[in-house]
Amino acid sequence: MNDLERSRLIDRLERLGEQRVRLFSAVDCERFFGGWQVREAIEGWLDGKEAARRGPVRRSFRLLSLF
Repeated sequence: MNDLERSRLIDRLERLGEQRVRLFSAVDCERFFGGWQVREAIEGWLDGKEAARRGPVRRSFRLLSLF
């Protein structure tokens, strides 16, 4: 998949919305979108949407003092 195809796919996914993309990719990703490269791109896009919804990751570190 070249950059132009990937850009077009991302535009299409944005138009469809996250819920429809999840539904279509779960039902039959190859039928609705294309081959395995498209499946990987969709999984990455959905992961990005999920990460954006969860917000920034906050990590807290506790310092342990050893005596």
